[in-house]
Amino acid sequence: MVGLEDVGKIIRTFTDGKPFRLYIGTDSDGKSDLILFATVLVVYIAGTGGIYFYKIKKENRHYDIYSRLLQEVHLSVEMANLIKETLNIDHAEIHIDAGYDGESREILSALVGYVKGMGYTFKLKPWAFAASKIAHRHTK
Repeated sequence: MVGLEDVGKIIRTFTDGKPFRLYIGTDSDGKSDLILFATVLVVYIAGTGGIYFYKIKKENRHYDIYSRLLQEVHLSVEMANLIKETLNIDHAEIHIDAGYDGESREILSALVGYVKGMGYTFKLKPWAFAASKIAHRHTK
């Protein structure tokens, strides 16, 4: 387990003063009333590659699809705020695990409004790889 201070050191060592992009996304999976949320922090340098860190949170409660998506976005924004406050990195892009297809489209404007209202840029599916690909891997 890596602490936040160590995450900052690893990011500084990896980026070595080069420009980088920061992507944050959350996905979830659950059976019955046990929901597992995985939030990832991806550091990417164009032409070099990237590294990522993840955090798992388990909750014993029932979520409908809309509340669960809102919680995913909340956890991503919470991580972005934590990174901004403690590591002074304020250019995170939030990846929302929702898109214009499927049930999630009904709540899309609320999810996007929340992220934009908190001052972050965003990507939706299918471009939200931090949530739909990397975080998803850690929910199984």
